[in-house]
Amino acid sequence: MECRDAQFYLRMRRHAADELGPDVTAPLDAHLATCPACAADARELMSFDRAVASTMVNVPIPSGLRARLIASGAEKQGTALRRKAYRAVAALAASLLFAGLALGVFTNTRPKPNNDELVALNDRLLSDPQQSTKEWLAAQKLPNELPLPFDYTLLVSLGYEKVNGRDVPVIVFRSPHPDPANLGEPAGFAKVYLFPHDGRFDLKNLQESQASLTRAQVYVGRDAYRGVTYVFVHTGRDLQKFFRTGNVGAIHI
Repeated sequence: MECRDAQFYLRMRRHAADELGPDVTAPLDAHLATCPACAADARELMSFDRAVASTMVNVPIPSGLRARLIASGAEKQGTALRRKAYRAVAALAASLLFAGLALGVFTNTRPKPNNDELVALNDRLLSDPQQSTKEWLAAQKLPNELPLPFDYTLLVSLGYEKVNGRDVPVIVFRSPHPDPANLGEPAGFAKVYLFPHDGRFDLKNLQESQASLTRAQVYVGRDAYRGVTYVFVHTGRDLQKFFRTGNVGAIHI
């Protein structure tokens, strides 16, 4: 080990002797044993450190210093803890405030049913079902009349049904009960599904269908009804009983 390195390690050993491993202390001690100059520096440093240590031992400690140091440390620790608590409470209050504001916004933006409007709508549907149907169809941007002369006194509802996951306008009529033409037949219904030619459905070559109680008939709109395919799903043999009086037997799809 050279003198330059020995001087460096001597000063390090004064403050961090525990951090010097044997791979440093062994060569350092070997160098001090053979180098009078570095050995003298080492003795001088050790002498100075012993003098300082002896002096510090003889310095009187003021009465109550230990208690004051403990109290000061506890006060600082308490202040830090209080700051953390204040920050936690503030964060909690902010989150609660945000949640409250979000809930308020959500509550204020949710639509609230208006019973007056619901009553007026259904009252109009009963008092003038044909006009209500025209207005509803126009609102759907569809021809405002149906291609068949339905009896609107049999109208039940105007709305939508899911067909293949998509909303389709549908008008529902009830059949007269009892049916004067077929007294033995139970009351039924007729639904008119309106499929606009807007590309949402493949409407080419739709076929009629029939089950034991219901039947589906297809009418592709022409002239004033162009651009819409109507599917009539109804009970009974045909739609005649759902038509206005005077039209029975006059209409065929």
